[in-house]
Amino acid sequence: MTDQSSRRDLPDLVLQGLSQLEQGFTVFDRDLRLVAWNDRFLQMCGFVPALAFPGAEFGTFIRDATLRGEYGPGEPEAIIAERVGRARRPERHHYERTRPNGQVLEVTNTPLPEGGFVTIYTDITARRDQEAQLHELVRERTRALALSEARLKLIADEVPAGIAHIDRELKILYANRRFAAAYGYRPEEVIGLNATEVLHPRTMRGSERFFEQARRGALVDFEMRIELPDGRIKDIRTLLRPEKPSSGEVIGFYLLSIDVTRRKAVMSALMGAQKMDALGRMASGISHDFNNLLTIILGNLVPLEEILGEGELVSDYVAPAIAAARRGSALTQRLLTLARREQYAPEATDIPGAVEEICALLRSSLPRALTIELSSAAGVPAALVDRAQLEMALLNLALNARDATGGSGRIRIEVERYPLPAEEAELLRLPAGPYVRLRFADDGGGMSAEQVERVFEPFYTSKAAGAGSGLGLSMVYGFVKQSNGSISVESAPGQGAVFTILLPGVALTQPGAAPAAEGATQEAGALAEAPELLLLVEDDREVRRTIRRQLSALGFALLEAETGDEALRLIDRVEGIGLVLSDIDMPGRTDGFALARVLRAGHPRVAVALMSGQADVGPVAPGGLAALPLLRKPFTEAQLAEALGRARAAVRIGAAGELLAERGRE
Repeated sequence: MTDQSSRRDLPDLVLQGLSQLEQGFTVFDRDLRLVAWNDRFLQMCGFVPALAFPGAEFGTFIRDATLRGEYGPGEPEAIIAERVGRARRPERHHYERTRPNGQVLEVTNTPLPEGGFVTIYTDITARRDQEAQLHELVRERTRALALSEARLKLIADEVPAGIAHIDRELKILYANRRFAAAYGYRPEEVIGLNATEVLHPRTMRGSERFFEQARRGALVDFEMRIELPDGRIKDIRTLLRPEKPSSGEVIGFYLLSIDVTRRKAVMSALMGAQKMDALGRMASGISHDFNNLLTIILGNLVPLEEILGEGELVSDYVAPAIAAARRGSALTQRLLTLARREQYAPEATDIPGAVEEICALLRSSLPRALTIELSSAAGVPAALVDRAQLEMALLNLALNARDATGGSGRIRIEVERYPLPAEEAELLRLPAGPYVRLRFADDGGGMSAEQVERVFEPFYTSKAAGAGSGLGLSMVYGFVKQSNGSISVESAPGQGAVFTILLPGVALTQPGAAPAAEGATQEAGALAEAPELLLLVEDDREVRRTIRRQLSALGFALLEAETGDEALRLIDRVEGIGLVLSDIDMPGRTDGFALARVLRAGHPRVAVALMSGQADVGPVAPGGLAALPLLRKPFTEAQLAEALGRARAAVRIGAAGELLAERGRE
């Protein structure tokens, strides 16, 4: 079939059908001469219709396409020879060709059984454009996904929590930086490890039941104390959320752990402060009435003891009652001390020196089998503390160590300078800077975790009933907080206890000797040979009667008033009143301070002394009054005499000053 008549021999129906195809086709015989084709072939390949006729040589088409640049750059004859040579080989060819105009053709060349070949041309330009758009979309989505993943990873790494993705077999599929770092790994190192290889064995044992709940599909929240590989102990709150794909079967869970150590410490400190404040309010509220009762009790028992003299009745009944009443007064004072409602007199104190002095006293007071070792570093700054309360705190710690060791063992006290870093300062809620660190350690029986948590609570004690008040360590806590410091304890059963106290450091200055007030030393505690008329002002009748007996024993002639207003009326009507002893807390418009102000302004020659059952009342009256003698109920007859003597001395000094001033004016 090499001429036009051969082409007409083909059935017209077949040729018409082939002309309707969207694809182009050609048929060449074994001599590479054209046998059949359709118009779509000419259109797709850019050939002019005149090139296509039965018997047209294959090379003619290749030459035309080559000269038009259809096959790219190169030597035309070489390109033609290579393509014609390939067509002579009875091999199936399938390839894509992009024309200069951008059209993409898919070419399939199939050999025929008797020689020659049929070639199918398919325009896949639209398909490739769609694929290119799809690939670009995939690339954009992939970039966006990678960016989102990087963003989420950055967020997960910066979140103050440990995050992990764990499968059913407890293999770690993902971990953020904080989770991995807590166990000594980098995130990429922990992926693929089993949780049993990462978590501390004790932590794993405590977490297993929660992991099992999560694997069963439960939402789990729990808190526990864990131990990290470096030995640190942390309080952790953990949330477990099961991973359920569309099938509904749990294939793993997500873990989020938050370090709540700092929050629990702050909450514990807040609760401790609230307990102390509540105790202080209670102690302050009852101290007035309680001390008034003790004043009556002691005011009657002490004279009774003097009247009865020595004997079985006194030693068996009266003396123990007096001792118990005095212990009750001391107990109130201790309650106010630990609740920080007692007057606080801080001064720059050489802590190593103060500790050394108290240790000398402790060695002579504690059992010989209990040794005390003191170690003080050089360059320790002074601390602004009430030295008496510091000594009391060390005494209470020593007594606690004595009880913990059974009187036989070792106490080690270390004093050193400690620069408090910012991170630890934030945890302790203290300003960073130089501190004095005092460590008080014993090798006693130690404490359980519950005991450590409650050790500073007022009235909490692990001793047998009656063996302790439970206030000793609470007083230590109150002293430290009042000194703007912190205290912590480390202990475990059988490992003793270590109390660590931090006190803010200050510069130590050498104070100069203060001049003694003229006449104060000579007059303090001395009563005049001829006492003036004394006005006793007290609203409690029983207390008033008790104090009246004490004043009478001192030789005073006296009047009594129940209120401050009544006392002012008596002073205006009665001449010769030279002393006023007044309670501070009284009903009516005029309390003890108001009475003292009126007397100072209108009756400067009347000496005034105040008394109160409120143990937290300071020695200096408000409203610009000079310091007045203050008696804390209950008080002894000697203390009463000393206070009245100081009141009279103050008046005499004031009168002498006025006289000197008057003479100077003359």
